[in-house]
Amino acid sequence: MATKEDLSLAQVTALVRLKNKIDSLPKPVDGRDGKPGTQGPTGPKGEKGIQGAKGERGPKGNKGDQGKEGQRGPAGPQGVKGDPGNKIISGANQPEANQGDEGDFYVQKKPLKFFGPKRLDNWGDGISLSALPEDDKKSSLTLAGILPQGQTGTGSGATVEIGTTTTGNAGTNASVTNTGTSSAAVFNFTIPRGADGTNGTNGTNGSDGADGADGATGAQGPAGNAATVAIGTVTTGAAGSSASVTNVGTSNAAVLTFSIPRGDAGSDATVTAGTGIVVSSGEVSIDPNATFDGGSF
Repeated sequence: MATKEDLSLAQVTALVRLKNKIDSLPKPVDGRDGKPGTQGPTGPKGEKGIQGAKGERGPKGNKGDQGKEGQRGPAGPQGVKGDPGNKIISGANQPEANQGDEGDFYVQKKPLKFFGPKRLDNWGDGISLSALPEDDKKSSLTLAGILPQGQTGTGSGATVEIGTTTTGNAGTNASVTNTGTSSAAVFNFTIPRGADGTNGTNGTNGSDGADGADGATGAQGPAGNAATVAIGTVTTGAAGSSASVTNVGTSNAAVLTFSIPRGDAGSDATVTAGTGIVVSSGEVSIDPNATFDGGSF
């Protein structure tokens, strides 16, 4: 007797139609029920549904205690000394080209004049600090940059005050501005900062401290919505083609469409269904006087 595995799709369809016709016929009044057929094997388990969305993350646990500070590494070697800053020098006569360095200032004591900043071995014309040449007084320059007052003369003596002193950026030009008068000078200085020395090599890092204890685990977030899976369309593909399953829904609400290839055409099967019933090439013929004898398929 042929089994389902031996039948083509057309033959199975014909048998299903035959069964439906048989079921639609009047039932015998006094007939006895046949024995139940053997239960068929359990079908294969369906594929696992798509996992539901992940629930919200619970609150973060408390931070553990900080580990102990590691030992400090040894100090690196001292960096190269930076360039010296600008300075103020003085003398009895006008400055010579070989005196001082680029950016320095010079005070001539007699006559009292202020030179600078020096540029390319040139001190410039200088600024007179006396109202009249005969008012010049012998003077010397102190560390504070204030010229001490000379002996009282017949004329009015000039005064010099240091105003503001500003540190400029490294590489910029030094400048002096007289915000007073020729007889009462007030000098504001801008002296550029010396170039930074080369950084010393960094010391070796100390060992890391031990990790602190982990904080308590936060409470579990609420469960996400359950995913759903629905069967969409099922189509028959050409014999020899590949079966396919396509999700036309979403990851949380899947709708699966199937394409199942048609099986290769099989030979005619012999089906015993009763007297007067003929199955040929997938077609079922029933004689008007057919007798049904409970054939199986």
